[in-house]
Amino acid sequence: MITKVEQQNFIEIAKTKLSDIESNWLQQKGTSVSAQEFEKKFPIVFSLVARFIKKEEVVWLEQELLTLETIYPGFSKGVWTKQDLARVVLMLTLNTDTNKARISSLFETAEVFELIALYKGLYLLENASEFKAHFEEGIRTNMMNVFEALSAGNPFAKKYLSEAGWNQLILKTLFVEQKLYKVEGIDAGKNENLANMLQDFVKERWAAGRSVSPEMWRMLYGFLREDVKTLIGKRNFEGKEKKTIDCVLTQNEQLNTSEFWNAIGK
Repeated sequence: MITKVEQQNFIEIAKTKLSDIESNWLQQKGTSVSAQEFEKKFPIVFSLVARFIKKEEVVWLEQELLTLETIYPGFSKGVWTKQDLARVVLMLTLNTDTNKARISSLFETAEVFELIALYKGLYLLENASEFKAHFEEGIRTNMMNVFEALSAGNPFAKKYLSEAGWNQLILKTLFVEQKLYKVEGIDAGKNENLANMLQDFVKERWAAGRSVSPEMWRMLYGFLREDVKTLIGKRNFEGKEKKTIDCVLTQNEQLNTSEFWNAIGK
């Protein structure tokens, strides 16, 4: 669970990425008013970010990223805009006793970029676990930039989802051809149920004369079934696909590293 100290550290770094005008506006709309007044106006202020904060990608210093990774594992794998940061700061300003209702209502009305910030910010809430259902609902989205906010560098999934929810996220990531190496906690999330589903998927794709992502084999290390081994023996492979399958077949520990698999994904 995120602590108030970690939240405050995140807020302080985030505010340094805003201009003086932007920071003053955020201060005026957030901490400078009473908690009751802020919560009442929260949906409106959250929406007004688009008008008063620029939607530009943030450039980070190396030390900033190192600090943010300790607070938000996977932070450097995602893309953050100034609007994302401002909206997350507003989320963190809400009282934990009442933020569930305030934030939940936004999922029903938010536009795309607001949804992106909402999903990115959930992990930083002290009561993040209370939003698991919203995160699981987000996995079913057809908006790829919103889905990327859930999958790329977002630590919420590995921390709070059930195995079934986690497996759904990984399957969706592969099916929509997003990068698996950007999923935070990807290696710790390997499991036999997921491996079996992926191997059934491989058989279906190959039977239809189609290929699979070389990244998929990352999830099969240690779980390869005999029926799939037999199919592998009947096929020829090249490039990245050959490297990954050789690694999984031989269970080569020297190759089975995050560095190896990340390079495959990139």
